[in-house]
Amino acid sequence: MDQRGDIDIDALTRALDVHSLRILVAIDQTGSISAAARSLGYSQPTITQHVQRLEARLGVALVVRTARAARLTPTGALLAQHAPRIDASLTAAATELARMLGRRADLVRIAASADAVGTVVAPALGRLAAQQPEIDASFVEASDNAAALALVQDGRADIAVTLTLAVSGERHAITRRSGMRSTFLFAEEIVAVSTADLSPVGGRIDPALLADQMWIRGDGSPGDLLAERLERPRAGDDMQVSNAAAAVALARHRVGTTFVAESALAGIDLPDGVRVWGLTPAVTRRAAATVLVEAATIPAVEAALRVLASLRPSPVDVEVILDARRRSASHRARFSSSRTTYPARTAPPEESPMPFPSTARLAQAGAVVAAGALLLTACSGDPAPSASTALADSGEQIDSITVALPGSLSNLYVGQESGILNYYIASIAQEGLVAIDADGAIQPALAESWSQPDDVTYVYELRDDAMFQDGTPVTADDVVFSLNEARDETTSPGLAYYMTNVESVEKTGDSEVTVTLTEPDAAFAKNMSTGGAAFITSKAFWEANDGNVGTASSLLMGTGPYKVTEFAPDSHVTFERTDTWWGDEPKVKNITVNFIPDESTRLLAAQSGDIDVAFNVPLAQSTQWENLDTMRVDYINDLSYVGLYFNTSVAPFDDPKVREAIAHAVDRDAYVDKLLRGHGEAATAIMTPESLAAVYSPDVAREKLAEIPQWDFDLDAAKAALAESGYPDGFETEILTPNTGPQLGTAAQALSQNLAEIGITLNVREVPIEEWLASLDASSDYGLNMMWYFSTLGDPAEIPSYLLGVGNPAAYDNPEIMALLSEVGAESNPSDRIDLLIEAETLQAEDAVNIPLWWGQSATAFAKDLGMNDYSPFAFISSWPTQLYRAAQ
Repeated sequence: MDQRGDIDIDALTRALDVHSLRILVAIDQTGSISAAARSLGYSQPTITQHVQRLEARLGVALVVRTARAARLTPTGALLAQHAPRIDASLTAAATELARMLGRRADLVRIAASADAVGTVVAPALGRLAAQQPEIDASFVEASDNAAALALVQDGRADIAVTLTLAVSGERHAITRRSGMRSTFLFAEEIVAVSTADLSPVGGRIDPALLADQMWIRGDGSPGDLLAERLERPRAGDDMQVSNAAAAVALARHRVGTTFVAESALAGIDLPDGVRVWGLTPAVTRRAAATVLVEAATIPAVEAALRVLASLRPSPVDVEVILDARRRSASHRARFSSSRTTYPARTAPPEESPMPFPSTARLAQAGAVVAAGALLLTACSGDPAPSASTALADSGEQIDSITVALPGSLSNLYVGQESGILNYYIASIAQEGLVAIDADGAIQPALAESWSQPDDVTYVYELRDDAMFQDGTPVTADDVVFSLNEARDETTSPGLAYYMTNVESVEKTGDSEVTVTLTEPDAAFAKNMSTGGAAFITSKAFWEANDGNVGTASSLLMGTGPYKVTEFAPDSHVTFERTDTWWGDEPKVKNITVNFIPDESTRLLAAQSGDIDVAFNVPLAQSTQWENLDTMRVDYINDLSYVGLYFNTSVAPFDDPKVREAIAHAVDRDAYVDKLLRGHGEAATAIMTPESLAAVYSPDVAREKLAEIPQWDFDLDAAKAALAESGYPDGFETEILTPNTGPQLGTAAQALSQNLAEIGITLNVREVPIEEWLASLDASSDYGLNMMWYFSTLGDPAEIPSYLLGVGNPAAYDNPEIMALLSEVGAESNPSDRIDLLIEAETLQAEDAVNIPLWWGQSATAFAKDLGMNDYSPFAFISSWPTQLYRAAQ
């Protein structure tokens, strides 16, 4: 209203937007927020956030919410009534405008400088051409970052790829451009290439030690940045070049010293005497993609952004840099499936390689393919006995079962595609030297016994009755070959981190393999399972396929009880029971695994009786699954962790009082009681109670973890901490959540409401899984982040080592914690290891760097007449179909 009390029509018009109107129509038609979200292809938190913002702009309630439904208020109903006409008019205008501007839904133009072509643009265009040939993707060359951004702003390009330099440990703030949105892609290190005869410690060198060398540099190059930092004037014999390729060519021929991004050395063999070092402090080149906000939802632009966010630079052969890269590649697999397939349209029945009734009948065109991640998380206290274990075994043979996988796989070899779901599928056919049982203890697998003569040597004695699925015997040569391939960052980027500490793998007898470590590592023993890096295959099979294994043509070769008979990427994989396995014959003869990323389609398939097992039942649908006549849902505390973390190199989160304020605004118990509907356990630590099971009972484990200091939910304390910070008046920031984990978005939205009460505006943005994964890099722009981590090994040090160790995503450098983690690696006594980890977690908790939210739980749906022995957190990372049986009626 104006000062006279009249309604301001212009203000009301400005408050309306077509997207919010569409949401109101969907709520009116479906009767609930969740159903409206599904019909529009968004998450429930996103829908809720849009409605709340519109209500705030209009100053009136639009939706009345109840526990199970939602209805429009009279005001909301009025807007919904007019919405279709408004929507149609705007759509028509946008269509005509698109024709006028020449912009099509299948067109994307990427602008970048020449330096970004080899590292970013060319690989992205190649992937788009291979994966989505219907998209017309092109490149527009720009002179520099500013020119690339100008091309986007002027409508002559859709995406600007920019490259900027950053120095480790230096504080930086987030830069937002009006009307534009930037996505962090990756960071790669700057390395020195020189003939200087120096031997720096740890593979890193201070650039000041190279100041007297002749430098090869160019405007805006890393060399220019370093010269400015060192106050080194341009020497008379310095060389000026226009690009990194020219600088490397000169350095390669011993002309001088240059500083280039590590990817500039990809495929280049340097002669003896030309050395490559990392820098100290580390300098990184950060790649980002920027679009106009209104263009971000154009299908081709969306697809290109996903591809760009999945890129990783080629590693340089510098051990200190490789270690960080291995760590990043391996841990990315622990969040969810590391790969999502596009385009987002389901093939019609006649085009699907192997359609099954429910998918062909029920999948909707345009349904977004979600990454396969655990959508139901956390359960309080000890897990109840599984219904599977309470069923009596009838002893009958089972001709076939159908499994619904909540994600899509394009390769079966875990070394190449290492999402958590890849582990579930590969372990059907492949085995490690050891296995992990229901209690997390190590048991024999291909190795019938093993010994550890000293703290760095592991000797494995192979069983003499093990065979591959083609009938050939397993030899020590096969095992050595498989483990060495797992060490290779090129052939097995998803496994190499587990083998970082391996000095050698040798055949030391006809049936004996010896693995020698560079230093003691108490967690290594479990790495030799299919929860770690040991997926033993046939050397002859690998070489016959030139290492291109896990594909539709080569399939997979292992020693497990089932062999792969057919694989259609992004559709299904089938298995058949073999007679070559050394163990007892399993009861299930044939297995079909259908890839069904859409959660509604999975539910409809279950309702139709088309599936026997469904992984990862989503929380929002758990009641519907539980009410099915033909299925039951079994829950188990898993080894996952959800928490917040702060990137301490990004302002204002480098301020301890800001972190303390946000920590006090976290209401863990409310997340568990309301968000997770009681299926939750508020986390008191990064370690999970289950990871302590080798030493402590569940109750004692929780008592031990509760010793770690907690930040209680207290908004008054939060206000006081913020008042003592450098930002007493508050600030605005953004948090990203993955579209595969709607409960994370809901939790972030709840946090946003609490922070608003103390003066902090937190915008929650749901993004594709690739973009979220990229944002976890310590070099990204995001200071407040969600962590969602899945462990397969159950070692208590696994998650703390990632979140607190070298190269952690928080850019958190605490020497005392680093020293404790080093002791953890060398300590062989399990209880002493846990004590050291609790000490490390106590230190980080005092600094408020990681804020635990909840510990996770997985939910698996089984046909009611299908039982499973040993249903545990480790159940699906070994030959799990051997545990299935038909229940007695």
